[in-house]
Amino acid sequence: MTIGSFSEKKIREFVEKHHMLTKGNGVVIGLSGGPDSVCLFFVLLNMAKDYDLTLSAVHVNHCIRGDEADADESFVRELCSSHDIPLTVLKKDVIALARTNGRPVEEEARIVRYEAFEAEARLLESKGCKDVKIAIAHNANDNAETVLFHMARGCGLDGLCGIPATRERIIRPILMVSKADIVGWLKENNIKYCVDKTNADTAYDRNRIRHNIMPELERVNSGVLEHMGAMTDILSEASDYIGTEVNRLLEECGKDGRLQLKQLKETHSFVRKSVIKEYLSSYMPFEKDVSLSHINQIEDVLYMDGEKRVSLPHGKCAILSYDTLIVTNHEGMEPQGYENCVKMRVFEATTPLSYPVDTYTKWFDYDKITENVAVRNRKEKDYLIINSLGQKKSLQDYFVNEKIPKYLRDSIPLVCDGDHVMWVIGHRISEYYKVTDNTKKVLEIIYGGNIDE
Repeated sequence: MTIGSFSEKKIREFVEKHHMLTKGNGVVIGLSGGPDSVCLFFVLLNMAKDYDLTLSAVHVNHCIRGDEADADESFVRELCSSHDIPLTVLKKDVIALARTNGRPVEEEARIVRYEAFEAEARLLESKGCKDVKIAIAHNANDNAETVLFHMARGCGLDGLCGIPATRERIIRPILMVSKADIVGWLKENNIKYCVDKTNADTAYDRNRIRHNIMPELERVNSGVLEHMGAMTDILSEASDYIGTEVNRLLEECGKDGRLQLKQLKETHSFVRKSVIKEYLSSYMPFEKDVSLSHINQIEDVLYMDGEKRVSLPHGKCAILSYDTLIVTNHEGMEPQGYENCVKMRVFEATTPLSYPVDTYTKWFDYDKITENVAVRNRKEKDYLIINSLGQKKSLQDYFVNEKIPKYLRDSIPLVCDGDHVMWVIGHRISEYYKVTDNTKKVLEIIYGGNIDE
């Protein structure tokens, strides 16, 4: 088989380079009936024996082009039947679905197709096929057009990488073949295919790129497709490397849901921005919800003193405080009740005392308490004693000295004797209430949430 200037050998080399197939794979072919998918159909049919492939095809009738769409469906049925390839046909009113789901028609159609492909892949797996792949008929023109489309809309490195040769179980065996070579080969071998007239409609953005921009670029340099393909290969390798570094830094700097910024500040800005984007995206329904604008806003305040906030989509907020980045809801971390979170008991002091070592179990000199002990959040006049000399410090100053972020201060539980903070839970107790050799009665307080009596 020869496809224009591209031989079957080159296609196989491309498949092997990207580890698309292994012996015994099941392969689901996305078969629209257009020239690209028909070419892919015959490429895989030709490879089936050598790779011991189990092939099946899926055709989605989007019900957009009426009789033409039905004719495409009939063509695909006949093609598969003539080559004994099982076919699953899905008929969906994509326009109605798009209206219901509030999505563009093109996006809805893509979702419907890939869901159908995935369903067929799972069916093959249930029948014993191993490592089932989904073969999509994107070509070199599609790749170049995608890069230009992403550039026009605004993108980062990932957008410039174009269409990946593989992604999870999806493979694209003819991604390096041009549209002209595909159509040329089909004509040379007298193979029929369907023509979707909507592909000529320049009301669609991609079609304007295809029919107006790509021909001009080809006049500038006839090898533009090959060059753009080589560029996306290089950028994909760079993106993979950066992705590895980003994951490493996320592992090192992401602790307890917080992103530690000290090390990141010493990292190259591109890598740092990528880490921040990945971290923020983990709180969003979709990765694209975090834009370059959000990242730049964080970069603008990264080296400023004090607590800074950046609004994010979906009611979220990024808070930077003391070299830490955290994502919360806009209202922040709200105070709460602690009625079921503490357990107290009073007992006679005996010597020697065996003091508790647990962070959330503390002992206090019971006779020094003047009011009812309360467990609450902070108030304006709160203070604590910080040393044996009786030096007083406001709770606010204590929080600042300890670099406790502002967004946490209102949610930290306190054990209080009036305005005197006995225990900043999770941190320290007031020196005044410490148990000594003169203590007669001990108040034990255990904090832990829903403690059983």
